[in-house]
Amino acid sequence: MRKEVCTIIVMIWLSAFVTPARAQSLKPEGLSVEEAVRYALANNRNLMADRKQIDEAAGKLKQAGLKANPMLETSGTASVNDTASQNFSVGLSLPLELGRRKRRIEVAGRELERMRLEVAESERKLAAEVRAKYGEAVATARQLDLLENLQELNRRSYSLVKARVEEGVGPRLEQSMQNVELGRIEARRTATESRVKVLIEELKLLLGTPPEETFALRDEFIARPLTLTRDQLIEQALNNRPDLLAARAVESVTAAMIEMAESEGKVDLSVFGEFGLQRWRFDQSGFNQAGQIVPIMMNMKMVRGGVTIMLPTRNRNQGGIEAAVAANESARLRREFVESVVRREVTAAFERTQGADRVLKSYSDGLLEAADTNFRIQQSSYDLGYARLTDVLTEQQRLIELRIDHNEALKEYFAAHVELARATNGMLKE
Repeated sequence: MRKEVCTIIVMIWLSAFVTPARAQSLKPEGLSVEEAVRYALANNRNLMADRKQIDEAAGKLKQAGLKANPMLETSGTASVNDTASQNFSVGLSLPLELGRRKRRIEVAGRELERMRLEVAESERKLAAEVRAKYGEAVATARQLDLLENLQELNRRSYSLVKARVEEGVGPRLEQSMQNVELGRIEARRTATESRVKVLIEELKLLLGTPPEETFALRDEFIARPLTLTRDQLIEQALNNRPDLLAARAVESVTAAMIEMAESEGKVDLSVFGEFGLQRWRFDQSGFNQAGQIVPIMMNMKMVRGGVTIMLPTRNRNQGGIEAAVAANESARLRREFVESVVRREVTAAFERTQGADRVLKSYSDGLLEAADTNFRIQQSSYDLGYARLTDVLTEQQRLIELRIDHNEALKEYFAAHVELARATNGMLKE
């Protein structure tokens, strides 16, 4: 009768073990993965610094659109030995920049677009890093949850074995074996708990949250079926990946630089105007209108204007044009390389997702339920005296390893979808 009662108690304990529980860092109302991404995109300091480069490029575009300033020139001459002759002039010149300003604006505008895409690429990388760190933290928290359940089960089992030894119906070796197993699980749980704390702190750094702030995560290891084919995902990536769009923008910038270099090797004009005053004084004297005797003087006002033409006879900016052409060819090759990388990354992420899905399904086809049943039977057999404690511990170890492997499969499944979202510049599918 006593053994039957013990068996019922053990079965109750086992049901508590096999029923999934929640670790303290995992809560249904916790921070979801996409909420974490949005928070990081709004608060990550490094990303905020990158966004300032957009303002810098916008300032350069504004500067490129400003017209050249006019040049004011003044001059005067006078004889050192004879002050009878004096000249003074004021001139104004204005560069016309024929075609140069337009090309300069075009280059700066395309640079601004490139910088926006570079920042979008930083956002893509940050989002992928947050999702990956989030998944690792959730997987480790789930493993901690399993180990805590196992530790609780071993503590209760140890109490039963100890009671059996004290009653003289069990050998002390079993108590010692159970105590060793309890210590092993405790060491493993402590290491996992420390790892969870480290991952949470690393996630805080990515999110930009204060170190003292605490938050819980949401267990989002859920099914995420694919709705697009591999070719559709590749097409999506080719249209949306900011690193590829940035490579195309660089190619566009270098093409504009070729046109700007060519314009700098062509004729350019500057217009100028000048106002001058000349004064002469003679030795003779004469009468003025008031009838007074004064020295004879003559004043002359002059206006001069013209055009300064830059003749590109020797320097037609040949070196600048060659440099721009080389930069454009380099940008084209780099863009083609990035396109091949995008195709490869999407293909690899798609295959990884498919493989992770197949592995996860193997655990869903009754494998975990069978392992739970085997452990229940082995524990009940031991309680009834038909099995050894070593058999129970072996089966228990097999069960916990299987559950940890299942948790790793869930982690890989989540990580595969994170990689696919990174490769296609999309979000995690719900």
